[in-house]
Amino acid sequence: MEVMEDKINNIDPEKSEKPDNENSPIPIVAATVNTTDDPTLPALTFRFWVLSTIFTMLGGSISQMFYFRANVGTYSIFFVILASFYFGRLMAKFLPTKVFRIWRWGFSLNPGPFNVKEHVCIAAAVTSGGISSAYATDIIAVQELFYGQSVGFIIGFLLILSSQIMGYGLAGFLRKYLVRPSNMIWPSSLVYVTMYNTLHGNMSDSRSMAILCLFAPYSKTINLVGSARNGMGVLVFSSDWIAIISNLNPLYVPWWSQVNNFVGIVLGVWIIAPLLYHYNVLDAQKFSFASTHPLDANGERYNQTRILDQDTKTLNITAYEEYSPIYLSTTFAMSYLYSFALITAVMSHVALFHGEEIWKRFRASRNEEEEDIHCKLMNVYPEVPNWWYSILYVIMFIVAIILGYITVAHLPWWGMILSVMLSTIFVLPIGVIQAISGSTNLGLNVITEMVCGYVLPGNPIANTYFKTYGYMGVYQSLTFVGDLKLGHYLKIPPRAMFICQLYGTIVGGFINYWILQLIIKEKRPYLDGTMNDPSGQWSGWQSQVFNTASVIWGLVGPGTVFGPASIYNPMLWGFLIGFIAPFPIYILHRKYPNVGFDYVNIPLICTGLSVLPGPPMNFIISGIIASFLSQFYTFRYKRKWWDKYNYVLSAALDSGAQFTTLVIFFCLNGVVQAPFPEWWGNNAETGGERCFAKI
Repeated sequence: MEVMEDKINNIDPEKSEKPDNENSPIPIVAATVNTTDDPTLPALTFRFWVLSTIFTMLGGSISQMFYFRANVGTYSIFFVILASFYFGRLMAKFLPTKVFRIWRWGFSLNPGPFNVKEHVCIAAAVTSGGISSAYATDIIAVQELFYGQSVGFIIGFLLILSSQIMGYGLAGFLRKYLVRPSNMIWPSSLVYVTMYNTLHGNMSDSRSMAILCLFAPYSKTINLVGSARNGMGVLVFSSDWIAIISNLNPLYVPWWSQVNNFVGIVLGVWIIAPLLYHYNVLDAQKFSFASTHPLDANGERYNQTRILDQDTKTLNITAYEEYSPIYLSTTFAMSYLYSFALITAVMSHVALFHGEEIWKRFRASRNEEEEDIHCKLMNVYPEVPNWWYSILYVIMFIVAIILGYITVAHLPWWGMILSVMLSTIFVLPIGVIQAISGSTNLGLNVITEMVCGYVLPGNPIANTYFKTYGYMGVYQSLTFVGDLKLGHYLKIPPRAMFICQLYGTIVGGFINYWILQLIIKEKRPYLDGTMNDPSGQWSGWQSQVFNTASVIWGLVGPGTVFGPASIYNPMLWGFLIGFIAPFPIYILHRKYPNVGFDYVNIPLICTGLSVLPGPPMNFIISGIIASFLSQFYTFRYKRKWWDKYNYVLSAALDSGAQFTTLVIFFCLNGVVQAPFPEWWGNNAETGGERCFAKI
């Protein structure tokens, strides 16, 4: 395979000479990333194909299962990196080294010691197809669970595949702006770099306690304030590392970024939400505090099938008028205001703080530019031609248009064009913020829902298609770009990265669909909300949120839910608020450039504000403490220790928590159905919180 790989990469070793004593101008990168490379190391080896397939299939299965659980876990890439490292070394030790030849090509099952390049490619393939479930599986789940529509394998697989891969087409044109610039650091990539360097360097062979509820377990007020599951999570401490890293990873996201996020969380969860509930704003006390379901006038779960025309699968206006308007929990309604603000804040913030640099790079796109050491080392490898990305994009775009016509979505061609236009407009500004801050919670889901709701009202499935292609165009593109940056740091041939990511996406999409159907078949009553899982493990709240959005934006439409006569109309002011908010910060920064106003990031604050409703709020205090110790105290006062151990510790904690989660799942409530012991401190009814009051 190394002969075939050399033809793909066309390596020119003469370009790999390293200037003496040159390093990255970014201190944190200079302290983490090596400035050497060996271009002769193979990447797409036999070991890569075997291990990437196994770990992607495993990840696609686990991530899809986790997606429907109450506490959404993750299939940690750190677990994959550690496990694949030891399996790779075993294969290097025992596989034969004989070279096999097929026509002009030759390959070996064992081309030498297990190296960092093939290791990175394995993890990149798993990242593309196994770390999280494909977003399009939400469409399939919502159709199956809430609209009674079956989605066959071919349609489902093509839907997953096209929505995932279209984003890769955009990624190719972002390399000059988000990969090659040294100040686009991608903080999460530095964690992986440290772990790979550690493994291939000098080596020898959520549960939480709701403290307030312990004092008054039957108090409605205490439950509202002190419960992480149903309330605000005040004084809730969690030792569950999966819960702590569920919002932002405190050990590798920069302190300034996490402060912005936590400021938003504290404002939204502990200040704004309780004030709105206390003063009964938007009838807050009539509805569940953090419900993810659409509600009717009586505060009960909205029966969307009553207003759905069973023949056309669109809105029956007469039935809607006879039944009830749609209502939302106040936290859900406010999350839309924050999401609206986030959309416009991204544009104005990036234009103000990074617009000049983006414009310079755009003007210099045809000219030679100053490159750091890592760019110079990467020049030995040929880039992926733009036409590779273009062909991939066009093919998947055609598939998406065909799916829009042959399925119940009935999404017209111009609707698909509008969807991808939105992702094209937003991908660069969102990418800039993600590259410098490490935040991955900036998306287009709300704006795409709104636009489609106005241009195609009354069609919920078309809305989900429109949203998925618009949102995933940005998400997958930036996931791909983030891996390209990791490859840039570790000197992985760009064409090898392209192939391994595409391969992982295809394998993961197949597994996602298969596991999705198995889970729906076995757990349907718990996922659609008709029954509560006695074990508290399965809830499907993410699919419920997706379904609620399809009802609000697609079935009923934004013109009704957020129209002039609606109590939720003021939420639209979020667009203006978000657009204006960065301006005073920028003015203060220009007037007082040394104060640090440039660290105030309105989009990140909006991300924190919109965390409710959603996962349990048991990550807030523990996350703040972990972040302070790592990114502030240790980084500032114990810098040598931080440089050497911080990212290794992050990798170790993530890997350990992931491995423990897998063991618990398979031994207690997965393959083996063993009941978990119940006692005073582990009450099954409340998930161990002892917050018994209903809110």
